Amino acid sequence: MNPPVREAAEAPEAPRAPLPPPVHVPYARTGAASEVVEAPSAKPAPRRPARSPFWAAVRSHVWLVTIVLVLGGVAGTAYWALRVHQRIDAATLERGIGGREHASAVRCVEQQSNGSVWACGLVYRAASVCLIANVNAVGDWNTNDGPGLCDNRPELSAILPDRITAAAVSDDMSSQQVMPDAHCAKLPQHSVRWACEGPPGTGGCMLVRIASWNSLATEQSTVCDHLPALNNRRGKSS
Repeated sequence: MNPPVREAAEAPEAPRAPLPPPVHVPYARTGAASEVVEAPSAKPAPRRPARSPFWAAVRSHVWLVTIVLVLGGVAGTAYWALRVHQRIDAATLERGIGGREHASAVRCVEQQSNGSVWACGLVYRAASVCLIANVNAVGDWNTNDGPGLCDNRPELSAILPDRITAAAVSDDMSSQQVMPDAHCAKLPQHSVRWACEGPPGTGGCMLVRIASWNSLATEQSTVCDHLPALNNRRGKSS
């Protein structure tokens, strides 16, 4: 008997490399039965509720009323600030004008009910002037000459000096830098005219007119040589 033939040992099978994962290409044909891909269904847009004509009209009227109220408030505020609001009181204005003008007495009378326009009388020592003061909405003021504005106003005439003296005229001539160290004397038979001369040796002589609510009016003159009051002063100083 022949010995049994041993089958040759089978060689071990080499390990297989793993296959790459399949690539899915949309809508690509793979040879298999075609697949139908359904597109996502669009959601219907929510329906906007129908507007009620009544409420639409109400809303439009509300907006209109709001706008009218806002504009009315702005106009009312502007009117109050410009026409009703008291811009400044008399005492504050008098202090301000007196400090600026260095007057001995100041009195202001309201021309407008909201304090926007004032008539102000100022008295120095002998001279007096009348000013019109305009005040803006924030209380700032400025003045201009007010000719005739203070005439026949008892509340302003009350601050005028009862009697004008030569010393008062001399002080005003010096303080307003018209003629420093002036000496004045009243002209005979004149109610508002004075003669003023400077210190001895200067040779200056001025004719001065002092009337209520008018600035000092001066002019060069030779009348000083004919006034005994001034001639006597020259004799004493010589």
